[in-house]
Amino acid sequence: MKIRFALTALSVALVAAAGSASAATAQGSFQVSAEVSGSCVVASADAINFGSYDPTSTHASAALDAQGKVSVRCTAGSSNVKVALDQGSNASTSSTCAAPARRVTSAAGGFVSYEIYSNTGHDKVWACDAANEQNIASFASSLTPVDLVTYGRIPGGQNAAIGTYSDTVGVTVTF
Repeated sequence: MKIRFALTALSVALVAAAGSASAATAQGSFQVSAEVSGSCVVASADAINFGSYDPTSTHASAALDAQGKVSVRCTAGSSNVKVALDQGSNASTSSTCAAPARRVTSAAGGFVSYEIYSNTGHDKVWACDAANEQNIASFASSLTPVDLVTYGRIPGGQNAAIGTYSDTVGVTVTF
């Protein structure tokens, strides 16, 4: 019985000693890094829809105006971003980046000339050369696009046949 009591006392002492032992710790650290690159996207481009062009009456001498919009989103901190519009997919053979001769075309092969301007006065053509592209000075937020209005105009007095006319204009963002 003395042996049993001694073994029991020894077991209790060992368990008590094991329970009160503390764990050792070590500490360290590591770096976390990321690089945010400059980036831009055309967030959206709203069509210029001229609606009905009446070459015999209303638009025999008066222009038809309509608006669209190009939205550009760039990384916050981007600056001096350039937005250019190409000549369109149906441009006249005399068209250049500096002086685009844009045209909408019908399925029958007819053309109606039009232009896109960067201002309400319709006196600054929006084109694809350095002198006629739009500049966005800076972006404060990567999440908020900058909207640029496209001011379209079909000059009056064009010999247009019945039909539905369309064109596609490309947008280039340089950053």
